[in-house]
Amino acid sequence: MLLLTEEIIENAIVLTKGSEHKSKIKRSDVRVEARKALSKLLQPLAGFVFDTGLSAHEFQTLYRTATVISAADRQRDSTGRLSISGIAASTGIPRAEISRILKLTSRVQQSDRQQQATNRILSAWHENPKYTNTSGLPADLSIFGPGPTFDSLVRAHGRGIPTRAMLDELTRTDSVEVLSSRKVRAKALVAVDHGVGTRAIKAFGDRATELLWTMLANIRNPERFRFVSNVEGVIESASTLPLFRKEISTRGQNFLAGIRETLFREPINELPAAGERKSVRVSVTVYYREAEQQKQLRDRRAQTRRNFRRSVEQE
Repeated sequence: MLLLTEEIIENAIVLTKGSEHKSKIKRSDVRVEARKALSKLLQPLAGFVFDTGLSAHEFQTLYRTATVISAADRQRDSTGRLSISGIAASTGIPRAEISRILKLTSRVQQSDRQQQATNRILSAWHENPKYTNTSGLPADLSIFGPGPTFDSLVRAHGRGIPTRAMLDELTRTDSVEVLSSRKVRAKALVAVDHGVGTRAIKAFGDRATELLWTMLANIRNPERFRFVSNVEGVIESASTLPLFRKEISTRGQNFLAGIRETLFREPINELPAAGERKSVRVSVTVYYREAEQQKQLRDRRAQTRRNFRRSVEQE
């Protein structure tokens, strides 16, 4: 009887260890897949950061701030109170930094150290008297050579970034213009990609936030499913894309018009009781995306660059 009992206990221990091992493997799988998903998610976000002229440091600061605020909101929802030590335990962020973040207002504070390198150059070009003309505007600078030049400006404020790399990036964002006299002229105070405006940025933030919150809600509460669907395929001939875009636009507008009519239709036959009336805001979004062609990427990389330094040295 004793031997039988010991055998049962040993089997129970083995089963317990096995279940713990499976649980650890499952948690590990979740973290691996989470890293993969987050890596994919961060790529378009990194593109948004570059397009809008923000720096990686600013992005990291905003992320840490959002992490603290999110953890604080979850604490308030679950316990009704705020614990800085609890936030530090769940996020890994030091308590002093958490206290500082929680005391800040929604205003994002920037410093020169956090600025994108291109914007530091443009700022110094506009403000440093050494690089402005008699009217106080940015002077046209020789790229290389003696005296105040674009090269000396980059060496003073570019923090080690090569002059040519800085010129290429500012040219790409249409922030500077290379003149025929091998001089460069400032065209903007901030380096921002073409087509990026305040309305487009706001729309990106609103739509991306709604989509991410919806998909996150599906992960947290699968039984309260929010509809998210996707259709993907390959169109063999690029010449048919304009017709396909037009078809998608027409069908999308018709679909949204029907949803809008449903939203604003007064449900006469199904009026809720007085105590049950509670408005809920809903949102429906339709989006269409084309994968960028590899040939276009290769063509961009194949563009040749003029050697301005060699031109100066030959003279």
